[in-house]
Amino acid sequence: MRPFGMIAVLLGIAAAQLFAQPGRPFDMRPTEKVDQLRKVRMIDELDLKEEQSVRFFARLNEFDKKRKELMKAKHEALDNLERLVKENADEKELEKSFPAIVAFDQQMAVEKSRFFSGLSDILSVSQRAKLLTFERNFERELREAVRETQKRRMRADEP
Repeated sequence: MRPFGMIAVLLGIAAAQLFAQPGRPFDMRPTEKVDQLRKVRMIDELDLKEEQSVRFFARLNEFDKKRKELMKAKHEALDNLERLVKENADEKELEKSFPAIVAFDQQMAVEKSRFFSGLSDILSVSQRAKLLTFERNFERELREAVRETQKRRMRADEP
């Protein structure tokens, strides 16, 4: 099965899971399923050996956790800014929010750089190059699969 087809199948399963009864042992949220697919595809794309994959995913999981924390904090800061805008806060009050929001992006770049440079003891140069292009390609395929799923739904809804 082509990667695009695999993603489309996974998204279909994920959508079906939204309507599944909770509490079954193998239930996962759609984001968890996509994350599992991402990891399986990484193993394949990077051609990871067993020991490499254990070490790599330990670091990746740590990085993902930091990234999620930073994104959560950034979203909270943006929510606060949005609230200030809706309340017609003065410009000085609005401007006070900007440095913190920009700082989250800067910290994210620092964490990503730290994560990537820390992989040189696990991954070869070729594997690190593949990793850099993997995320972009995976996200592109995911967006295409979502679009295709939406198109199919629209066609099915047409009279």
